[in-house]
Amino acid sequence: MTDIATFNAWIDSRNNNLKSPTSFLSVTGMYWLTETPQRIDGLTGEFSAVDHTVTVANSSIGDQTFTLEPRAELTFDLDGIKVELASRAGQIIVRPRDPKNPMFDAFEGVSTWAFDPAFVVQATLEAFDEPRDVVVDSIVEGHKMSSVSPGELVFELGGKQNRLTAFAREGSQDLSIYFRDETSGKEAYGTGRSVAALHNADGSYTINFNQAGNFPCAYTDFATCPIPPRENHLSIAINAGERMPALRNTFEGISAQH
Repeated sequence: MTDIATFNAWIDSRNNNLKSPTSFLSVTGMYWLTETPQRIDGLTGEFSAVDHTVTVANSSIGDQTFTLEPRAELTFDLDGIKVELASRAGQIIVRPRDPKNPMFDAFEGVSTWAFDPAFVVQATLEAFDEPRDVVVDSIVEGHKMSSVSPGELVFELGGKQNRLTAFAREGSQDLSIYFRDETSGKEAYGTGRSVAALHNADGSYTINFNQAGNFPCAYTDFATCPIPPRENHLSIAINAGERMPALRNTFEGISAQH
């Protein structure tokens, strides 16, 4: 498969994922549970949580109890839609996922820069003495995330040497990168993007910034996306990968973003 064909296949995959009936485009709200029972818009019952045990009382499927592991998610059916329960920063959130959410009709596909081979780079991993737990902020105030980093990836791009803290992927030698660059908040979404670093047989890594994707929070207010660590703010423009989406699902409804 040619580079262009691979790029087009990646775009198709991104669009298919976002058009899935339970994707982040389906999410109609995000609710943080406490011990006090609360109503969720569009759903029957009252939701509450004690530690990681969730109780749904007086719903159309009766009383239900669910227990989550830390940082885990589960879904169940209620009132004709999928309801997600997720553990985030020691609390439980509820996200209804409605396949009839108007965001699906508004979505016209991901917006990207044209493929540019200059943004396919080879990188070397400068490993830490020991893998580190790196704590990053998220778009939700006070909510932090921790990921394991084996080291920094070093590569040439834009006429200079760059380095990015990389994060381990469970069960894989490939790594993940969260980054910002000079397009962030302008042509690209402000919080940042993510891209894979693929492990090569010789121990090097390939970073294809043409496949730099937006976090879900680029499309919706109802996500808890990581903010790239400060050292991953590149001083060059990555004019590759996904651009800022035209529309975003917000607490006030679907809004244009520029």
